[in-house]
Amino acid sequence: MVFSDDFRLSKGSAIERPESGDSDPFAARRPIASPPPPPPPPSPPAASQPLVPPPPVSAPQSRQPLPTAPPAARQPAAAAPAMEKPKLTAAPLSPNTKSSGETELPKSSSAALPTTTRAGFRWWPGRRRPPATTAEQLAQQQQERRQLPSWLVSFVVHLALLLILALIPIQNLVRGPLTLLLGEAVDSGETEFELAGLETSELVSELEFNETNTVESTIDPTERLRELDLPDLRPADPTISTPELAIQNIPFGIKNGLTGRSGALKEALLAKFGGTAETEEAVELGLRWLAKQQKSNGSWSLVGPYSKGGSSENTTAATAMAINAFLGAGYTHKQGKYAENLKLGLAYLVRRQNSEGFFSTREPSRQQMYAQALASIAVTEAYGMSQDEELRIAAQKAIGFAEWSQSDLRGWRYEPRREADLSVTGWFVMALETGKMAGLAVDEDKLQGVNYFLDNVSHEQDSRYAYTDYEPPSLSMTAEGLLCRIYLGWPRSHPALLAAIHDDLLPNKPRKDEREYSVYYWYYATQVLHHVGGGVWDEWNEAMRKVLPAMQVKKGDEVGSWDPSKDMFGASGGRLYTTCLNLYCLEVYYRHLSLYDLR
Repeated sequence: MVFSDDFRLSKGSAIERPESGDSDPFAARRPIASPPPPPPPPSPPAASQPLVPPPPVSAPQSRQPLPTAPPAARQPAAAAPAMEKPKLTAAPLSPNTKSSGETELPKSSSAALPTTTRAGFRWWPGRRRPPATTAEQLAQQQQERRQLPSWLVSFVVHLALLLILALIPIQNLVRGPLTLLLGEAVDSGETEFELAGLETSELVSELEFNETNTVESTIDPTERLRELDLPDLRPADPTISTPELAIQNIPFGIKNGLTGRSGALKEALLAKFGGTAETEEAVELGLRWLAKQQKSNGSWSLVGPYSKGGSSENTTAATAMAINAFLGAGYTHKQGKYAENLKLGLAYLVRRQNSEGFFSTREPSRQQMYAQALASIAVTEAYGMSQDEELRIAAQKAIGFAEWSQSDLRGWRYEPRREADLSVTGWFVMALETGKMAGLAVDEDKLQGVNYFLDNVSHEQDSRYAYTDYEPPSLSMTAEGLLCRIYLGWPRSHPALLAAIHDDLLPNKPRKDEREYSVYYWYYATQVLHHVGGGVWDEWNEAMRKVLPAMQVKKGDEVGSWDPSKDMFGASGGRLYTTCLNLYCLEVYYRHLSLYDLR
């Protein structure tokens, strides 16, 4: 999770190596003295305090029925003087109480049990004889039927209904929208996401807070390629449309940003923007690798248990990055084969969020705000895709913290409300824009204020961008700055945007034979060119969709991941970091809808 400078750009587009380690939050390239522990984030003002969820309501305890006296039989008209009825007293509930609602009489009870005559009627002591007349028998049968337990009546009725349904021809059922889901819940897509408030002890007790155990994979790596469930993709020709959705009807704009990740629209976007079977196969392989790395408490790690992990740990950032990869492909905690992985991962993040909306209290000080922005994106996207009310509270609190923590420079950096750099600022801009996609309340003035910061770190008439206002521009910061400008309202015809694309982005397309590259740069540049579209996107995508799948590990224990060895920040971020960013690039066709009209 390195979100900082890489290539330096001089005024003549020459690429220089970074000289300052300040842009690398992992600080893997030179030792950094341990800073004093940062003060806790100041409490936000009362006006921006996030919502506090109501305490969970406990379910009422089920009541056990008390034993009742036997039904009284009608006495014949000319009977002898009746003997005094024996008095039955209800015994208190005891460990002998049955779970079905029936209560055994204690051994010390003086109430005698009924006997049964040959006619089948119950005869309780205290009665001189069982009912003899037909009218009496019918009356007692009717009264006994009324005494049947309600569960038995319900069982009989439901059993009858099931037998009736079984007799209906199956072809009459499948004519409607009936879907039979068989198998485990993780495959059925019907997993429920139950969070009884944001600070709940139930989640902590339900999920072990164990940082070492992993979710064991039952899939043999050699079988992964044959088991992929890939969509039936059409050729990557922008002129080909799907029968379900014409290309000219594909939506666009910020409000539709999260709607293209599944179904007919996903296929239409793949066809429109040049996705292939190879790119989708690479995405599925990468997600399988990520699922294998999840720990039993729902988290992911930057340092292992896989090979070539990062140099430092940040479980909040690692968990958020993995979740965003699954969400980007259209999976949620409510549906899809990774529903259980997402449910556990989101529960882990929500457990870590405090009352102010902050997720990253336990992380290293220089990485806390990176992790905060990533976790905010993950929870907000999950809410936007599922409309799960349990997640809405956590997502809105995260948006509230992002707005409150913006500094006077109109950006974000390592500590809330202090300083700003373009790397951290870009992630927070994306968090707030995701809030708009999800339909949450977002302060537009806070977002537009970022333009003030971008103006201060821009060069070459706003076509190149730097990490801070006292550093030279770099390639990755230029791509990140341009993406921020697009989300903040620049048109696709803006002169500075077009100049940067032709002078800096396209000359630095992905190449497999590079000695060193930056997937962080690829991630931001891929999004910029996808939104702009047209010929510049086709040129970039032609390289990206071939190079990235070819670099993916295709055999061994790490099949589906990307080796971080050649990545500029791979030693710091590790294998999970490079894998997630590569997946985001290959999901770009449908991950966020274009901000511009496609026609």
